[in-house]
Amino acid sequence: MNKQPSPENLHDAAPDPQAASEETPKTRKAKPAAARRTCIVVLGMHRSGTSALTRAISLLGADLPKNTLGANPTNETGHWEPVRLMELHDLMLAEAGSRWDDWRSFDPADLGTARLRFYKAEIARLIDEEYGTAPLFVLKEPRISRFVPLYADILKRMRLDACYVLIGRNPLAVIASLEKRDGFTCGFSALLWLRHELEAERATRGRPRVFVSYEAMLDDWRADIEKIAGTLRIEWPQPTAEMTHLSTDLQHHFASVDLLDADPRIADWVKGAYGALKALEKDPADAIAMEQLDTIRGAFDGASGVFGEAVFPEMDAREKAAAEQLAQQRHATDERAVELEASRLEAAAREAQLTQRLNDVLRLADERAADISRLTHQQETLRRLAEELAAEQHKRGVEIAAREADLVAQTDREAQRATDAETQVQCLTEELDAMKTAIFEIKSSYSWKVTYPARYLKYLLKASARRPDDA
Repeated sequence: MNKQPSPENLHDAAPDPQAASEETPKTRKAKPAAARRTCIVVLGMHRSGTSALTRAISLLGADLPKNTLGANPTNETGHWEPVRLMELHDLMLAEAGSRWDDWRSFDPADLGTARLRFYKAEIARLIDEEYGTAPLFVLKEPRISRFVPLYADILKRMRLDACYVLIGRNPLAVIASLEKRDGFTCGFSALLWLRHELEAERATRGRPRVFVSYEAMLDDWRADIEKIAGTLRIEWPQPTAEMTHLSTDLQHHFASVDLLDADPRIADWVKGAYGALKALEKDPADAIAMEQLDTIRGAFDGASGVFGEAVFPEMDAREKAAAEQLAQQRHATDERAVELEASRLEAAAREAQLTQRLNDVLRLADERAADISRLTHQQETLRRLAEELAAEQHKRGVEIAAREADLVAQTDREAQRATDAETQVQCLTEELDAMKTAIFEIKSSYSWKVTYPARYLKYLLKASARRPDDA
């Protein structure tokens, strides 16, 4: 950030006196007149609707910076301000012993000639980089409200036509918003609002300017847009743009003039300044209102010089102590984090070992389970074979028993047959013996002997009859 910018980015922000003295009118060449470029500078206290107004102007055709501060929970639609200029402003304020929430007056000359020249050159360079050659662009950064003359000088040296839109908001609404976002007290926020409004109004006197309010813009934004265009003589490139972001749904804090006047916490300076600014909103040339603001500003400057020297060094010391304590806590936290990380790594190593052991046990269990499954399968096969063998044995036993029964029955039948045969043989033997006895008795009888010659003759005749005839 402290590097000196190149000459082409400086334009006329910080001319070299020596170079200017060496150049004579005879050596100068006439340059063609460049087209005029307009910068609309939006001024106002933080949380006063500057973002909503800037977005509206950009939708009408004015260019935004290339690098903007994005949306966040405290500003859902975006901030639309150049984040690099904001960071540079914080550096400049810190170098001069101030800060963004300082309600004391700020004089850039306190930086010294060299440093002031540096910041002018840096601001010019960043404006050039953020907006390029845009013919119409809008510049919004609430911190600028405290050093408008610095920017007026820079924009003039850059040959830019600067015009100013000052947007105001009821201080009670601003105070409520700052309390929610930053935790500021009512009195502190009121003084911060007062500083921004007084400085912006005083520095823009005699310059092209117009006053609007956040509340009125939400009620009828077209009227305020026409007011800006008519007062500043601006022709919007996109006059028919829609402003969906200008909705009362996004207005989280509302306060009326009556509530402000009745609030005992609010100093008369703040109430009087707000009334004078509302008068300037109706008539920018209201001399009484500007005189009232000057009176308030003089009293405020006198008091802030005294009380500010007591408040802000104390705040800085406390913040420094808090930062040191926070750093110690972070260091302790980092050490604890290292210890926890070491413990985590050790626990992770142990977990890895346990996991490996568990995997080994699971692997062995799987192997045992496979063995058991295999044995169970074998047992089931053997059981099935045993059942089949038992069934076969039972079948064979039944068949053998049947065969044995058949054999017993057959044996019984054969025995009966043998018995019957023996009985028959005995009967036949007896009959034969009887027949032999009878034959013997017949052959021994007288008649058998007497008839023998006749029987023999009969035999011979039968034998002769059975022999074939001789040829």
